[in-house]
Amino acid sequence: MPDVSASSKTMGNLKQQTLTDVLRKAGVMPSPKVLIDDISRTCSKGTMVELSGNSQDNIMSPLTVEISSAAKLLERQRYKFRPLLLECFVRFSSYKAQDSLCLDPAAELPVHLYFLRDLSKKLDYFSLHNKQIAKCSSFPPSLGSTNVTDFINDVRMLFPSLKKNLDLVLCILREETEVCQDHWKVHSAASRNPDVTSILCSTSKVSYCVFKETLCCFGKMVQISEIQREKLVLTDLLEAFQPSGFPDGFFMGMQHISPGNIDYLYSGAYSFIEGTFDAACTISFTLSAEVVLALEAIVLSIRKIVDDDLFEPGKNIQKGCIKELVPFLCKKLASTSKNLLIQKYDSKNIEEDSKNRRELVQKILRIYLENCQSTCDSLDELACLIMPQVTSQRSQAEDSCSFPSLCHTTFIAWYRVMHEQNVSTLNRLVKDVCKLEKSKAGAKMSDVEHLLNRLQQSVNVVVSLVSMCKTHDKVGVHAMAVKFSGKFFDSFLKVFGFLQAQFELHGEQIVQLLKDLQKATRIIQTLCSDAKGMRRTAITSKVPSTKRSMERFLFHVKALHLKSSGCTFWMGNLKHKNLWGEVVSSQAYIEEDEKEEVNEDPAENTMEDQPPEAVADDIVSD
Repeated sequence: MPDVSASSKTMGNLKQQTLTDVLRKAGVMPSPKVLIDDISRTCSKGTMVELSGNSQDNIMSPLTVEISSAAKLLERQRYKFRPLLLECFVRFSSYKAQDSLCLDPAAELPVHLYFLRDLSKKLDYFSLHNKQIAKCSSFPPSLGSTNVTDFINDVRMLFPSLKKNLDLVLCILREETEVCQDHWKVHSAASRNPDVTSILCSTSKVSYCVFKETLCCFGKMVQISEIQREKLVLTDLLEAFQPSGFPDGFFMGMQHISPGNIDYLYSGAYSFIEGTFDAACTISFTLSAEVVLALEAIVLSIRKIVDDDLFEPGKNIQKGCIKELVPFLCKKLASTSKNLLIQKYDSKNIEEDSKNRRELVQKILRIYLENCQSTCDSLDELACLIMPQVTSQRSQAEDSCSFPSLCHTTFIAWYRVMHEQNVSTLNRLVKDVCKLEKSKAGAKMSDVEHLLNRLQQSVNVVVSLVSMCKTHDKVGVHAMAVKFSGKFFDSFLKVFGFLQAQFELHGEQIVQLLKDLQKATRIIQTLCSDAKGMRRTAITSKVPSTKRSMERFLFHVKALHLKSSGCTFWMGNLKHKNLWGEVVSSQAYIEEDEKEEVNEDPAENTMEDQPPEAVADDIVSD
């Protein structure tokens, strides 16, 4: 008997886990014992429960599994799954459901979803941006020594089926029709799968996931350099996602594009995916965001071809007007991303958790600002007019905001992107200033005025963003303000040569520019002092570099005034004030090791003491 029990125990340990076992371990599907216990507890509480037949019949009643929640739990167990071999993709692409028990192709969508998720993992492995992450992942890609070229040739036949599935799930999501479950049950039993006939998958949820994964896979494939270099593979991929016809006015503002050229194929793929946006908007924010991300992938792919000239000799492809296509599609991408940002969703349509929603909002806002016609104008409008309407708590002003995606829960995502894009815009202005200074023809008055106006807009943005710290007391917001303000000042220092050269002609405008920027320096100084006093380590770690940047900025301002026009410049210690302008004790922010000697002459102590590196400037022109 001991030998028998030991043998059975060993066999139990060696037994491969079934899908049912994994579902039960993940907590998605309860075990029969748990169901019996639940029924017993329910009856003991006096609840009205009618049991027809034995308890086993009740246990086998259909159990609907929530695909989205199950996927999150099963993802943790993915490393235990056997990944698909590349031969499976070849067989899958050539499979035809001609012997199916029913004519409904949607019954096989769960299998398609499994293929798509496995394909997405393999694409991550070959993606340039995610290659290191994929190598460190616990999921085995099951690729062996396969290189990118062999992998592409194997999955190349999948392209038409991806488009076919996308069309199918769009019809299901629009009509919200359920499918026959018998097809899946019979084929599952014929494949000797464990008995999971009690599990029913929501067709709408499966279609939702298939739609999302298909767009994700397309976005990854179109950006792989090896696919972009291969004329036939790139052509097959783009041809698979061509629309039945272009909508009226799609090419408005664009010169004629000849069919068959690569620019025509890119336009067709863009038009097809853009056509799914309206349907996605009626379903969820997440699905709409995936459409925008796929559109961005197309634009990035075209831009990479133009910038790197990836097509090698001997693999000539008709590029057509591909260079002109980039700004044309960028304009469309900005319009689509803005439409998503101003789209209002009811609480029942928002199925994402707050963290996932913030990440998506952050991506969409970045896409909008990077592709809009004028990033400076958009930043100025959003920072000075739109974002101040939102406070740290829900309010009526938030409900009437013209950008419903901006609310108290997503504010920090907007705040980060706005700071990042403003610093990037300033860096581009610095490059324009350098080009203007190196120009042999000399600077035109119109160009100088244009740059000064753009610099003023950038200053307005950073001042408005920093001022929002008065109404938003989250540590994350204050930390971003300190961090990105330091980066802003570092970049702004590079234009002081240009400002000094133009001070004689545009002195008044430049002085006003510096005065406006002074508003931000005072708030940043207060944030730094508060962080030290309250020991907010998330902020204090960024204080030294930001203060050094502010010091350099102040002395550059002083040098600018002394050398340029003899304007009087006064710089001194300021009283300690909080964000609301209230004077506070200087000792509240000075630690023991930072105390300095106090001047014994009370007449000279007209202002309360402050560390030298914390000085702020007052600019007074004659």
